[in-house]
Amino acid sequence: MLRAIRKDRNRHAWHLALYGLRRGEIGGLRWTNVDLEARTLTIGPTRISVDGKAIEQDDAKSENSERTLPIPDPLRVELKAARKRQAEDQLARGTAYHDGGYVVCNEAGEPYHPDTLSKMWTKAVAAAGVPHIRLHDARHTCGTTMHLQGVPPAVIAAWLGHSDVAFTMRTYVHSQPDALAEGARSLARIVTIRDNSTGG
Repeated sequence: MLRAIRKDRNRHAWHLALYGLRRGEIGGLRWTNVDLEARTLTIGPTRISVDGKAIEQDDAKSENSERTLPIPDPLRVELKAARKRQAEDQLARGTAYHDGGYVVCNEAGEPYHPDTLSKMWTKAVAAAGVPHIRLHDARHTCGTTMHLQGVPPAVIAAWLGHSDVAFTMRTYVHSQPDALAEGARSLARIVTIRDNSTGG
């Protein structure tokens, strides 16, 4: 997927999705909430779809949704490139550019409708030739990847903006065949022939 979107103008949006942000968080993220020098981004205002209309919400989904996350190096690269693209767009369009300060926007500086983000993601997935996954499923990918890398459940929940760790593990973290195979190997190392020969 990441290889396929290398030339996608909105690839930073898909990186944000794979880093676990909700669609509304991606659509509502402003540059004022991004500190590229300190390498942090703060989730705050969101942009959601209600009865087909794009609605701005000043607050995050919940108290736990309001969070400040460190920006990993690959994401920082993409955000810096997006900032540069937007500066070039603004220079080219002049007064016709609508600078709303959105991190994810079209060439005119206007934020995308949340449903448009989902449609663009679907096209990007199809172009990548990978099995169909919804934009929201990227959050599941994020949670599962962190879990498989040994990140503590409480940290995963905090990263995704959940207050209930059990909900995070039940809904957003999925076992993978390789992880299950490693689990089997771990058991094999612990449960030895000697243990089995005791008759217990």
